[in-house]
Order: sequence, then structure tokens, then C-alpha cells
Amino acid sequence: MINLSSLTLSCEYQPFVDPHTLAIDGYEALARFYLPDGDAVAPNIVFEQLHESTELLAAVEYQAKAFQLAHAPSQQRIFINVDPHAVDGPHTAKLIRLLSHYERVTVEIIENTCINDAQLANQLFSQFKQADIKVALDDIGAPHSMLCVDLMMNVDYLKFDRHWLTHITHSEGVQLLIALINFAKQTNKQCILEGIETEAHLAFARDIGVDLVQGFLFKSWFIRPTRSQALCLA
Repeated sequence: MINLSSLTLSCEYQPFVDPHTLAIDGYEALARFYLPDGDAVAPNIVFEQLHESTELLAAVEYQAKAFQLAHAPSQQRIFINVDPHAVDGPHTAKLIRLLSHYERVTVEIIENTCINDAQLANQLFSQFKQADIKVALDDIGAPHSMLCVDLMMNVDYLKFDRHWLTHITHSEGVQLLIALINFAKQTNKQCILEGIETEAHLAFARDIGVDLVQGFLFKSWFIRPTRSQALCLA
């Protein structure tokens, strides 16, 4: 178990890149955590531990979003991940008040673990849209994922999981992805393909017509704030 009270909070901004022009068109903000000696702790380990307490999870999620928005690159679209369990019930309104101060923010929702999570994500989607906050559906096509048709029809962005890149040489997988991209184009949504690590991945993204790409091919363009802050669990 990690002593959560000893951690410091920071974040990383990964760019969304136009696959044709290589222009940056916004960033995704991702939480980062560090031990007192400066060693990084994988965010999934921190959040798995936080899921044991809804109140702690909500407190850390709010701090992370406030930090990410406060240090975000100016004049750029910013995407932030939201764990539906962290903003359920009374915590939703607090997060919406925070997000409402930023005009170019988009919330990424993940709903792919079970039917209850899908229902919760759908409820949150409605509340974000009522507050005029754009929403992206994250991790589409991830292994063992579900897919809520209502969310896919109504969100503003579709984010395709890196797993699709394992289907580059499989025509059925490629045709399915192209069909989803065409659906997005016909319904005025933008598509983002994650996991771009090689020039071959980038060429594939160009060929299938996604709007934006994200991944470690652009690691030299990642941004991290110069400061961090102590994690408050009170």
C-alpha cells in the first residue's frame, strides 16, 4: 500500500496532432504522482487504492482536475479524464462549477467496464451537456470493453483505443474502424486515434481519415508543469 498523504501531484499534457500537417490541436491532461524521493508512481496504482474510499477518490480527482486546468497551455483545447465513480452524486456539481470557468475544456468519459459503469457514464454525460461542456467517449475498442450506443451517438468526440493498431494487417478490423470513423464524420464528431508510436502508425492514421492522433511518437512535445503540489487528503 502506498502512503497517499506522502505523494505530490503533478500532470502531463500530451498533444493531439493533425496527422496530415503535424500541427498541435489541443492537449490531454493526465495526472502524475511522485514519492518524496522524486520517484514516479503509476497513476493506475494510485487510483486503484483510492477506489477503496469514494470520498478520498473524489477529493483527489478534484485536486487533479483543478491542477491540470490551472497549469494548462493557454489558448489550447484541453481534455481531462473523469472517473464516473469520483464525481457521482454530490461531487458532480462541484466538478461542473470548476469546469464551467474554462471555455475550451472537454471531458473524457470511460464507460467500458460493466453495465453499471455505462449507466453512470450516461447520467454524467447528460449533466455535462446541460452545462454546455463538450464530452469525448474514451477507449473505444479497448480489450474487454463495452460500448454504450447512446453515448456514442451523442458525444462530441470519439477516442479510439491503441488496440485498433493491432488490426492494421487485418482487413475486418480496419473496415470496422473506418465504418466508425465514417459514422463520426456524418454526425459531425471528431475522431482521435491513440497509441501512435511509429511512422507506420501515423501513415495508417492518415489513410483511414482520423482527425487527430496522440501517442509517444510525439513524446518530445509532451509538457509538464515546473511545479507540483502536495496531495491533500483532508
